[in-house]
Amino acid sequence: MIKLRWFWVALLILVAITIPGIMDRWEKETNNNTYEIVVPYHEIEQLATETENLNTDDILATLKKAGLNTVSINQISLKWMEEHKLISIYSEQELRKALLFSKNASKINTAEEGYYITQPEEANYKQLIEQNLQPSTTTIGDQTFYFIKKKPGLLSTNFAFNKETIEQVKANGLDYIFRIGNEDQPFNQSTVSQLIEMKKSGSNKILFSGQELIGYPNMTKVENWTNSLTKNGFQFYFIEFNLQKGLQTVARNTDYNIIRLHSLHLDNKSLPENVDQAVRAVKERNIRSIFFHLQTGKPEDSLKNATAFVESVHDKLASDYTQGTPTPFSEIKTPTWLQILLFAAGILFTGLGSTLLKNNKWIFISTIFMSILALAYLLTQKLFLLQGFALMIAILAPICAMLSTMRSTNNNIRDITVQYFKALGITFIGIMIVIGLLNGNPFITGFEVFRGVKLVYVIPIIFVAVFLLWREALKLLNVPVKYWHLIIFLIISAIGIYYITRTGNNATVSGIELILRSALEDLLYVRPRTKEFLIGFPFFLLAIYVIGSNRLIGKLLLIPGTIGFLSVMNTFTHLHIPLHISLLRTVYSIAFGYLIGLLLIFLYKKCAPIVTKYMIKGWR
Repeated sequence: MIKLRWFWVALLILVAITIPGIMDRWEKETNNNTYEIVVPYHEIEQLATETENLNTDDILATLKKAGLNTVSINQISLKWMEEHKLISIYSEQELRKALLFSKNASKINTAEEGYYITQPEEANYKQLIEQNLQPSTTTIGDQTFYFIKKKPGLLSTNFAFNKETIEQVKANGLDYIFRIGNEDQPFNQSTVSQLIEMKKSGSNKILFSGQELIGYPNMTKVENWTNSLTKNGFQFYFIEFNLQKGLQTVARNTDYNIIRLHSLHLDNKSLPENVDQAVRAVKERNIRSIFFHLQTGKPEDSLKNATAFVESVHDKLASDYTQGTPTPFSEIKTPTWLQILLFAAGILFTGLGSTLLKNNKWIFISTIFMSILALAYLLTQKLFLLQGFALMIAILAPICAMLSTMRSTNNNIRDITVQYFKALGITFIGIMIVIGLLNGNPFITGFEVFRGVKLVYVIPIIFVAVFLLWREALKLLNVPVKYWHLIIFLIISAIGIYYITRTGNNATVSGIELILRSALEDLLYVRPRTKEFLIGFPFFLLAIYVIGSNRLIGKLLLIPGTIGFLSVMNTFTHLHIPLHISLLRTVYSIAFGYLIGLLLIFLYKKCAPIVTKYMIKGWR
C-alpha cells in the first residue's frame, strides 16, 4: 500500500512538471482576443440593386456604423460585366443574326465557335479582359470586338478582382478578404499573380470558396500556389465544419497559421438565435471571424436585420473581446522532453489504474502496450499513435475514478465529499495528460482532433457496469425470463440509444432545452453540461452514500454516476475550445452537481424508510 502511494506521488510530480506547457496554451488563447464580422460584398451589391433608396456606399456606411469590420470580395466574370452593362456578349450565331441585313454579316466566321465581346469604355475593365483572357480583336463595321473561343463555363468563370470595388471598400473604412475559387489552371495562375500584385497596397487575407482549394486535385499545384502566397505574406481562413479539400495539407505546410471562421445565414434562425450562435462561436470555439449572409426578402428588412445582428454580437462580446483584424494563434510548442514526461505519466497512470483489477498480468500488459505506443510515436511522429495513446488515457480516467472511490464510507457528508473530490482528482490527472500531449496549433485550430469521442462515452460505462455487476448478472442467467424483464431491457436499451445520439455536434436538442441553455449562458457566461450536473455527479454522490448500506443499489447508481466523469473528460478533449471555457464549465458542473447530489441524499434519507415500510406491509 505504501509503495503504491509513492507511485501516485511520482505521478503527481510528473503531471505538475508539465503544467507550464498547458499554461502556454492558456496564455496564447486568452491573448488572441480580436475578432471580426464579415459580409460578402456581392450580397451588398445585390441588395443595392433591389432598392431605389440605397446604393452600395449607403449600405456599407450603415453596416460600418453598426460595427461591420470586413467584407469578402469575389472575383468578377464576363457575365458580371454584362449584367452591369459594361460589355455586351454575342455568340457567333447571335452576332451574324443581328447583322443579317448588313454588309458586315459575311465577316462573321460561324465555323469558329466563340464569343464576340464589345470593348468596355473604362480602361480598368479593358485591362482586366486583355491581361487575363488574352482575346483576339476584330473590327466589324465601326465596332471593335474582342473574340474568345468558346469554352464550357467561360462566361461565369471568375477571373479578376475589380479594383474599383476594393477602392470603394477601403474608402468606407472597411477591411476586405479576397475570396477565390478553384477555376481552370490558367485562371488559377492568373489569380495568384493578381493577389501577389494587389497585396502591396491591400489585404493579405484569403478565404477559399467551394469545396476545394485552388489547384485541387493536383496537390503539387495546390502546394506551389499556396506556398507562393504564404511567402508573400498571405494568411488563410478555415471555415468551421467545412474542411475544404486540400486545406489540411496547406495548414500543415504553414504550421497551422490559419484563422478559424464561422459562417451563418441570417435566414436560418431568428435574430436572437443567430446572435447567440455567433457569440458562442467566438467565446467557446476559438473562432475569430464571423461570416454572415444577408437575410433575403424586403431590402429594408434585410439591412435592418443585418445591422441589428452586427450591433448585438459586438454588444455581447464587448467585455472580453476586441473587434478588429484577427490574427492566427501564436505558435504553441511541446518540446520532446515534455512529451517524454507526459508519456511517462500516462504509462504510470495506466499501471496504477490496472492495479484495480488485482491481477499483475493486466498491469504488465497495459504498461507494455502503452510504452510501445509512446515509443512508436517518438520514433515515427505518426499522429494517429499519439491520438491512440491519448484515447487510452481518456477511457481509463473515468473508469479509474469510479473504481477507486466505490468503497463503503461512514455515510457522512465529509467522507462523501472526500470521495467526490478524489474521483475528480483522478479524472483531472487523465485530463492533464491528454491535453498536454495534444497541445498545439494543430489541435486548437481544429485541423487535428481527438479521436474516439464515442468510445469515451460508451466504454467506461460498459466497463464499470460489467466490473460491478458481473456476479449479479451470472445469477440472472438462471432466473426465468418474464415479461417485465423484457420491458426493463427495452427501457434500458432506449435510454442507451438516446444517450449515444445525444453525444457529438449533431445531437438533436429540444426547443425547451435550447431556451434553458440560452438562459444559463446569459447568467453564467458559459453553461455547464446537463449530463454532468443533473445526472452524473448527483448520482455518484448518492451512490457513495447508499453503497455502505445497500451495496447492490449503490453499484447500480455508480453506473449513471460514471457519466459525469467521462463527460468532464470529453469536455477537455474538444481541443478547439479554450481551456478557460472548459474549466469554467466544469467548475459550474462540479458545484451544481454537488448541491443536487446532497439534495438527492436528503430525499433518499426521507423517502427510503417510508418506501421500505410500505414494501414490508405489502409482503405481509
